[in-house]
Amino acid sequence: MGFFDRLKTGWTLTKDSAGVIRNHPQLLVFPLLAGITSAAFFVLFFFPLLIANLVGSGLEYAVLFVLYFITTFFSTYFSAALVYGANEAFHGREPGVVDCLKGVSDRIGPIVVWSLISATVSVILKSLEESDNPVASILASLFAVGWSIMTFFIVPVIVFEDVSVTSMFKRSGVTFKETWGETLGAGFGITLIVTVLGIVLAVLALVVSVPVAAVFPGPGIFLAVVLVGGVMVFTYLLSQTIWGIAKTALYVYAAEGVTPEEFENFDFETLGGRAERSASPDSKRTSEPWADD
Repeated sequence: MGFFDRLKTGWTLTKDSAGVIRNHPQLLVFPLLAGITSAAFFVLFFFPLLIANLVGSGLEYAVLFVLYFITTFFSTYFSAALVYGANEAFHGREPGVVDCLKGVSDRIGPIVVWSLISATVSVILKSLEESDNPVASILASLFAVGWSIMTFFIVPVIVFEDVSVTSMFKRSGVTFKETWGETLGAGFGITLIVTVLGIVLAVLALVVSVPVAAVFPGPGIFLAVVLVGGVMVFTYLLSQTIWGIAKTALYVYAAEGVTPEEFENFDFETLGGRAERSASPDSKRTSEPWADD
């Protein structure tokens, strides 16, 4: 994929995903809940981390592990609810917030396992990055890239498939490698488009607030902070929701070979096509996203 191909692909995915959001705006709630819980726990752990860093002796890594585990658990849980909700929308059903949260409640076990593994890896990478050994830092960076690729589809796998711990990573990695090797390239387009949108909205917010600040400095500055902050939050929610919906569509097509109605104008073949995959002996679908209702 060239630059403009990535941009075009990202634009199509963004537009189609935004169409799903337009019809089901409640999907924006899940990234909001994930962001709020993550921010709350980071604030809650600020002083414990500060004390642990002062004490040393590896205590800071123990506190970090707990923080990473909790934030990963809630982030994954709400991301899973978003994936579940996107699939409901693809079926023509209304993805209620409570219904989506209940819909992934039976996946708590795999989410806990994934959170434990993710927290462990994060702590190890953190320790390597802070090492005085430059080789260790380079290895940590390379492993982080590979880890991101291997776990790219981990949430859809957790939602849609009943897999063992090792199969969880294998299914995610195989799906990325054999079917959507250019997904990150398309993701570049999504990120660029949403970022540009955020910048445009921020500029508009400043255009509105600067004249007010010129006449009423205090209220004008407050208005600017509120508007720009609101734009940043909205851009974050939009980006995360678009990614969740697009990733669900990509995974469903890769697994089932069926194009969601909302993405019928998107050429999945431009991302490398679909490799036929037979279910491994130690895994099975927990639900068929495209089974007849």
